[in-house]
Amino acid sequence: MLIHEKTRKLAVVLILGIVIIVAAQGLVTAVIGYREFTSVLEQQYNDTAYEIAETALGYLNPDKLRVYMDTLEKDDEYNEIEARLDALTNAASCNFIYVAYIDQSNLLKTTYIFDSLNDSMPFNRYPLGYTAEDMDPKYLEDIELVLNGGRSTNYAYSYGESGAHTTAALSVKDSTGQVVAMIFVEKPMTALENARTSYVRHISLSVAIIIVSVIVLFAAALQSFVIQPIHEITEEARRFAIDHKESEAEFKPMKNRYEIGVLARSIKKMENDIHEYFYNLNRVTAEKERIGAELNVATQIQANMLPRIFPAFPDHKEFDIFASMNPAKEVGGDFYDFFLVDEKHIALVMADVSGKGVPAALFMVIAKTLIKNRAQLGGTPAEILNDVNSQLIEGNEAELFVTVWLAIIDITTGEGMAANAGHEHPVVRRKDGSYELVIYRHSPAVATMDGIRFREHAFKLNPGDRLFVYTDGVPEATNAANELFGTERMLAALSAQGDAGPEQLLHGLKRSISDFVGDAEQFDDITMLCFDYFGRQAAEKELTLDATVENLDEVLAFVDEELAAQGCPMKTQLQIDIAVEEMFVNIANYAYAPEVGQATVRVKMDPTANTAEITLIDRGMPFDPLQREDPDVTLSLEDRKIGGLGIYMTKKSMDKLSYRYEDGQNILTIYKKL
Repeated sequence: MLIHEKTRKLAVVLILGIVIIVAAQGLVTAVIGYREFTSVLEQQYNDTAYEIAETALGYLNPDKLRVYMDTLEKDDEYNEIEARLDALTNAASCNFIYVAYIDQSNLLKTTYIFDSLNDSMPFNRYPLGYTAEDMDPKYLEDIELVLNGGRSTNYAYSYGESGAHTTAALSVKDSTGQVVAMIFVEKPMTALENARTSYVRHISLSVAIIIVSVIVLFAAALQSFVIQPIHEITEEARRFAIDHKESEAEFKPMKNRYEIGVLARSIKKMENDIHEYFYNLNRVTAEKERIGAELNVATQIQANMLPRIFPAFPDHKEFDIFASMNPAKEVGGDFYDFFLVDEKHIALVMADVSGKGVPAALFMVIAKTLIKNRAQLGGTPAEILNDVNSQLIEGNEAELFVTVWLAIIDITTGEGMAANAGHEHPVVRRKDGSYELVIYRHSPAVATMDGIRFREHAFKLNPGDRLFVYTDGVPEATNAANELFGTERMLAALSAQGDAGPEQLLHGLKRSISDFVGDAEQFDDITMLCFDYFGRQAAEKELTLDATVENLDEVLAFVDEELAAQGCPMKTQLQIDIAVEEMFVNIANYAYAPEVGQATVRVKMDPTANTAEITLIDRGMPFDPLQREDPDVTLSLEDRKIGGLGIYMTKKSMDKLSYRYEDGQNILTIYKKL
């Protein structure tokens, strides 16, 4: 009885699930369709409104709009334009078309020049020169965009006394290219609401019919092909669980050709096999659990020994690093390491112990510890490996050895020293270049013999360069056809990652290896490390204050503080101070006169190039000091024109000056090498 009740509950749950899925799919389809339908219809209305606005714009004489607004007098041309706009308003079924001057200091303030209404509209025409502040504030950004020559993408749909409508707006420019007015077209969307209501009604009815049909058909099929066979299979499983005896005869679902039949036959086979395997299963399971638990602990211990917190050095912006290890067994012999030897140097280690499994993992722990401890005492990579080799040779009865690539890099300059003890060739990518192997003669692996003299070589990383090191598990990954992944595929896979960061690069390469290997077993550990070198980064600070002569001292103190931090020579600092003083005083005296505005001083120091970049920004009247003619310094003071000497001196003392007017701002930048 209990089994039947559970089976009925299963049927209800399955049917309810199907209903929810169908209803949800119908709802999503309806919502998406509704939105797309509405969006397309609204956009069509808005595009039509803009076509009408373009037509109306052709009726206007922009050069006379300012005259009409100033004199408030109509002439024959005005009357003709007004008549044509009235005719267009009625012919195009618009609510209204009007041309207005927008006060740019108050975008809500509108002065009407032309105002054409549809004959059906219950409103009065605004006379020439009528001014109102009735513009909806939500359109301020769109109005400002149109005034600057753009076109709103918001379609400006709204509902008002005239019902649902869309508004198009275009700027009106005179023959000089100056915006003198705006033209607005309001187009009613009469068919929109009826179409949407009809759409929703039809979609809702269709979804309801589909749901009912699905419930009926699915319930019948569910009972015949699923519920009843599952009930019989459940009964058989319950019987076997109680008496532990095999069934002598086949039960009905075993004849089913589908998954239910597979399940029934599997139940029958389970009954036949379980007695044979029960004892062995318990014994083997207990042993595997013990071994598995110990290996899990060993795996965790080994993983904890490797740096795996990223970003590893968040306070250091000179570089970025990421590494990963995927052991072929529960524990492996590969290892990587990276650590700061001091504030200026980082050590990178990539190593591979001979052999696999627990012995290699134990040797790996010893080798990693010795290398790090010796490196932190100082010395070159060759000196470090010499000492570690001597220590590993002692008591190495298992005759294990380890290939090691060890580099120590000065993170302030990118200069490094590396030693390669029988390891894979590293890969480097220069800025905006491709990946390539760095091939040079190796030294023997560590712990192969006593008294080895390890070679080392110097290298240099420039900002933007990348270093990639790995173990032989990468190029020697093998697919089912016994083909090696190889260094060529490795370099191609690295290049395919584009500008991906170190973490994304290693993940992408691991996916490429997995795709190549397929279902073949992984025989070797796969360990990789990526190091991106950025160098010292330029620092930028900014000060904004009132542009007054009284604030000059604060500006100079701000600039001098940044120059001093960079170690700027006093002579160069004085030259920069004179240039900044000249430019800031010009802004204070002339940019906002007679008012007072704000100025921004931005100082950008580039330690790598040893340069200072100082930018002064104001929103005063446009003025390019670089266009001013240089004074003739060969003339006497009496004959020389007044002014321009300060700018001239700034040009001569600075390495470079640049000016641009952008977004209503004067932006003047001076450059000086320290």
